[in-house]
Amino acid sequence: MKKYKCIEVKSEKHKGMFLDFPSRVYLDGDCPQDIKTEKQILNGNHTISADIEVFPYIVLDETNGVVCRCLMTYYKDDPVAYLGFFESFNNATAVKHMFFEVERKAFKDGKTKILGPIDASIYINYRFKVDRFDKTYTGEPYNKKYYADLWKQAGYEICDKYVSNQLRKVEKEDIDERLKRIYDRYRTKGYDFISPTPVIFKDCLEDVYELMMKMYSGFSGFKKLTKEQFIELYMPLQKVMNFDMVRLVYNQDIKLCAFCICLPNYGDLTRGKIGIRKALKIKKIKENPTEYIVLYLGADTSSAGLGGALIHDVRNTLYKNGCTSIGALIKEGNVTGRMYEDLYTDKFNYVLLGKTLN
Repeated sequence: MKKYKCIEVKSEKHKGMFLDFPSRVYLDGDCPQDIKTEKQILNGNHTISADIEVFPYIVLDETNGVVCRCLMTYYKDDPVAYLGFFESFNNATAVKHMFFEVERKAFKDGKTKILGPIDASIYINYRFKVDRFDKTYTGEPYNKKYYADLWKQAGYEICDKYVSNQLRKVEKEDIDERLKRIYDRYRTKGYDFISPTPVIFKDCLEDVYELMMKMYSGFSGFKKLTKEQFIELYMPLQKVMNFDMVRLVYNQDIKLCAFCICLPNYGDLTRGKIGIRKALKIKKIKENPTEYIVLYLGADTSSAGLGGALIHDVRNTLYKNGCTSIGALIKEGNVTGRMYEDLYTDKFNYVLLGKTLN
């Protein structure tokens, strides 16, 4: 029987082994690793580093080769530990060995539960993809098919499910007249439905920050960011945005009441390293998208029906552009996931897992 050794990563040598391992798992070139972010987290100079304490681990086999890795994150005064940056060969024994050590430390430190995969923060990456590995889209979590099963074999249970819905092109007869009437009513009240420009994008992000922090507070793993942290994390989106499909709704007092952030679907082009060839393909798609990913959508609950009005505005724009779309990463049971069910042609599923420590 093989022997495994679990090591908490502290030395530069082991940091290098931690960072190099994903490229050995994804030999077919589909590695989703964001090595820049991983280095920042390991070295404590990421924008959220002041808020977290991290404990990275690797497991070595008898040849001193890495067979799996993970990183556990603590937040002050939070009884939950968050486990992410998980990568592994299909080796349940090694993963169980690693999780045993991780859980023992978390329990010793007073944690009552482990939740994951969450790569330090839900604003970086979280959730496992569990099906439709034949198709991937921009902004989607990506991992090996067997990852969720490895966690289940180690005693973790699914605590949240998410779905992404593939939608066909919107035809004229698909426009919902009820939502259109709500949209028209809000326009009559003086609400502005606008798309930002690169010049004002940062100001718009500051407005989105307030509403997003309020709306997402009930999400598993949610932690409030400072406005500065939020801006630093989300400003890079403008490089891949087509601003026509970013919609913001302001009331008469110029207060943001709803937003929808869509990106062109670049497939897996934005994943991993981006060279000249990839950059040219991205530029081409950005200028003439055929499909959009609806990444973030929300409305202030104090404005009844405004979410439906915004959805009408977005779908109407999709109709005019002749594009298909994907409603991405909607928590199971959320009403947003039932909008335009008649347009659905496919779906993708994701999970978040947890384990109570005792």
